[in-house]
Amino acid sequence: MKIFAHRGLSGFYPENTILAFKKCLNLNIYGIELDVQKSKDNHLVVIHDEKVDRTFIGSGYIKDMTLEELKSLKSSFKDFEDNEDCKIPTLEEVLKLFKPTEFIINIELKNSKTKYKDLEKDVIKLVKKLKMGKKVIISSFRMDSLKKVRKYSSKVKIAYLVSDKFYKLRPKFLIFLDLINYNFSYVNPNHKLVDKNFIKKYHSKNLQVLCYTVNTIEDYERLSKIKADGIFTDFANIFPLTCD
Repeated sequence: MKIFAHRGLSGFYPENTILAFKKCLNLNIYGIELDVQKSKDNHLVVIHDEKVDRTFIGSGYIKDMTLEELKSLKSSFKDFEDNEDCKIPTLEEVLKLFKPTEFIINIELKNSKTKYKDLEKDVIKLVKKLKMGKKVIISSFRMDSLKKVRKYSSKVKIAYLVSDKFYKLRPKFLIFLDLINYNFSYVNPNHKLVDKNFIKKYHSKNLQVLCYTVNTIEDYERLSKIKADGIFTDFANIFPLTCD
């Protein structure tokens, strides 16, 4: 079972920060997951929400703030307000942190609500610049966004994120068609959607199934039993540390 630290070791430290990622470096896990958006001045930044309000002391949309403004914000996580490793990092800073390691980095494109211009192109450009194509998975809930990723790179691994809402709305045969035609490597579903038949269906298309967000041993054991390929978890240090 592949274990990914969801937004870093986010069950214990401020999510998507250098500190949360550093705390993963000595763990025997497969990789980390992070979210990327763009600042007003076109920098790739690592943060989940479209607004800073939940995770930082401040208010406003990422798209309306410069990198300097974003970097000035303090974490809203108690006792970490003044920790310099708890600022909003750039994607380049995080990738460079993991470049010397064997970790796989799942980059989620956060573009379901805010349609950032050239987000896919800029992410691929950075990955190529750092020569980290083999260490990266690009994921998104938007199929059109992943098709753009494939346009800019024929080799980078891509993953379709599946939520309960979108899975019900989109005909499954169309999903299968796109997954095959655009050479997907993974399907990343909400773990509540996953049963034996789900696993069997996607394994038959040579796709691995990575489930989010799994935070209990009971869910881990259920998914392991039905042969899910991996999980994203906020508590990567407490699950059985087996990875392949």
